[in-house]
Amino acid sequence: MKFFTISFFALLITLFGDAHATGKLRTYTSEDWDYWEIDLDGETGKLRTYTSEDWDYWEYNLGSASGKIQTYTSEDWDYWEVDGGSIKIKTYTSEDWDYWEITGSGIDIDARTYTSEDWDYWEISGNATAKIRTYTSEDWDYWEIDGSLSSLSIPAKMAVLFIPVFTSSIHIRRINK
Repeated sequence: MKFFTISFFALLITLFGDAHATGKLRTYTSEDWDYWEIDLDGETGKLRTYTSEDWDYWEYNLGSASGKIQTYTSEDWDYWEVDGGSIKIKTYTSEDWDYWEITGSGIDIDARTYTSEDWDYWEISGNATAKIRTYTSEDWDYWEIDGSLSSLSIPAKMAVLFIPVFTSSIHIRRINK
């Protein structure tokens, strides 16, 4: 019986062990909100503004993939497009920075803070599930990623990671509208 129990748990770990994403997301240097480093499931990359302090246009790379995330219209931070509109990132209601929807390319994902305006902790649900939280409360330049993002394309993963990056960047600069 003991052998069967151990074998069963070993089988479960083998079957479901790779579906669990872990990673880190952090600013290049403390307080540099324009440039972020990504480490997700062994792949590394960057997310940065195209020009310093231009919050409307971001570029990313993860592994060998690269692309861009930009506002649909200038300074409308409620609506973003990844790679020319293949994926859309929108606030659920205008200027509600703690609840976002990600759609397009066969995905439907919600990203919301654990409680209203708790910028330290994000829950991802829908086609992917994850928790993205700060390492230390209100230390928004270092995040830990825990969940299942492996089924998502790289642009979809970047859409998920973009939300805490963008909201913490504008919140810490006190430029959220």
